[in-house]
Amino acid sequence: MPTACLKTVDLHYLQLGEQNSQNSFPSDLVMVHGLAASLGFWSYTASVLAQTNRVTLFDLRGHGRSSMPQSGYTPRQMAEDLKELLDYLGIQTAHLLGHSFGGSVILQFAHCYPERVESLIFADVRLRLLQPEQRLRDWQHWQKFQPLLNKLGIELDENDRESGYQLLKEIAKLQLNTPEGEGFLHKLPSPFFGKGGKRTALRWLKLLETTTAPSDFLDSGSMTLTQLQQMQKPTLAIYGEYSQAMVTALALKRLWHHGRFEFVPQVGHFFPISQPEKLIIPVQKFLTQTKSPDSQGYLTITPALLNSGGIDTPGLQ
Repeated sequence: MPTACLKTVDLHYLQLGEQNSQNSFPSDLVMVHGLAASLGFWSYTASVLAQTNRVTLFDLRGHGRSSMPQSGYTPRQMAEDLKELLDYLGIQTAHLLGHSFGGSVILQFAHCYPERVESLIFADVRLRLLQPEQRLRDWQHWQKFQPLLNKLGIELDENDRESGYQLLKEIAKLQLNTPEGEGFLHKLPSPFFGKGGKRTALRWLKLLETTTAPSDFLDSGSMTLTQLQQMQKPTLAIYGEYSQAMVTALALKRLWHHGRFEFVPQVGHFFPISQPEKLIIPVQKFLTQTKSPDSQGYLTITPALLNSGGIDTPGLQ
């Protein structure tokens, strides 16, 4: 499997897409997963978007099959990892799509290297600059979801300032202690969803226990509110109705009048894997119009492809 040996980390990556008749790609799309996940998070979505783009997926440092250095897990350092990877692959500019923490990474990249960004796509992203805390007690849907988590045996502190990290840790521990296919944990959308879930959970717990990641994740970077407001790249932001990052979504909507915002009903944070078409359709429309403002073309998502579960390759597990 391809690995880029960079200055401070080895990143596992995968590229998908067919060259056109001119032996080139119309554009590059780089997709960045969130915490505890891997490039396999994008398996189905990438297989569709690769119909018209060269799609680059990679495992963040400490995730998937990338190496796990002892430090370097701030969004700023991961943005530098992304820059080095693009240099390694010879990609000069790209459209960037990030889910969750991956959105913080691509935002930092756009702040540091704006000339290399064609557009930004945020999928349920929380930004610390706009949402410093994420307490369950402040989430309007907490009372609805608390009984579901309790049924799984997950008890969370609703006053914890970082409920998202707390939840990921508890689900990972439960994943390791639940026999394959038993209960309904295997149906719960999370980074540990599907094939390879136990390995992903083990990797996540190791990252938290043996590196500076827990403290690095809390770094909000040096970007100011004014700098964020002045960022004028073509932007699409998609959030689920039940998202805990809705504070960020509404704040961005006020700041970025140039951006396109979509709110998906009856889905949560991990809708890109539970209902990938809810991400694919607006993304394909946005990319088509960003590349060719007068074009009305769209990718074709056939029922056969939608039901196939995407491509089946070891590189995406």
